[in-house]
Amino acid sequence: MGNKEKRITNNILHKISRAIVKEALENNSMIVLGNLKGVRRNGKGRGFNRKLNNGFPYHRLSQFIEYKAKWLGIKVVKISEKGTSKTCHRCGHIGLRVGSLFKCPNCRYSCNADFNGATNMLKRGMGYMPMLGAPLTVPRTR
Repeated sequence: MGNKEKRITNNILHKISRAIVKEALENNSMIVLGNLKGVRRNGKGRGFNRKLNNGFPYHRLSQFIEYKAKWLGIKVVKISEKGTSKTCHRCGHIGLRVGSLFKCPNCRYSCNADFNGATNMLKRGMGYMPMLGAPLTVPRTR
């Protein structure tokens, strides 16, 4: 990658990471990142999509997010993504992924596979909240 390409890529990554950290700061949230080991090795897709996946600087983006979040005192948790796209976020059973659609044979629920995986990541991330000193329930205000 040439210097100009590298500068443009870094600029885009800084903008993305800044937006993510800003959103977390405004909502008093923590940031949950998937463990990115093997992301290139497991890169699926055909042609351009595979090249795009294999060429995306995931690690650098996560580094930018982590240092910006740390600077502002925002907690960052890295969790395993294993099984998140195959497990039904409603009932917890292993389902089927057909293209971009997730189907659970147990509870008959179907949704976008990425939504299902993201919801499972959210649940895993919420499991870390007590360890970070955050309450799981928020008291009602009148």
